[in-house]
Amino acid sequence: MFQNDYFKESELACRCCGKNHFKDETLDRLILVRGRLGKPMIINSGYRCPAHNARLNATMTHSTGQAVDVSVAVGGAHQLMKIALEEGFTGIGVKQKGPVKRRFIHLDDLDSIPGERARPTVWSY
Repeated sequence: MFQNDYFKESELACRCCGKNHFKDETLDRLILVRGRLGKPMIINSGYRCPAHNARLNATMTHSTGQAVDVSVAVGGAHQLMKIALEEGFTGIGVKQKGPVKRRFIHLDDLDSIPGERARPTVWSY
């Protein structure tokens, strides 16, 4: 699964238990984004086991193995969002307020989430 030039398995694994159920299709899409971006992507969060996700009081997107949070700010955020949408990511979460080091873009490629508007969709934190 993790035979690529850009990401290590540990970057996409759950931070609390080390389990990694990151989906191959999502990784393939992420690799395409990284290649087009042309610079390293710092992954803040990849797969989250259900227990870790519950402790964070977060939606289920990361527990599906189809979501990442990428540390990025300012113009880099816009470039990342544009490329991610072009490569098939359907959920874009934008956190661009506060200290630059705490800013990120959430990317997921889920088809839909019950009770949510049709995808693709963008939201802010």
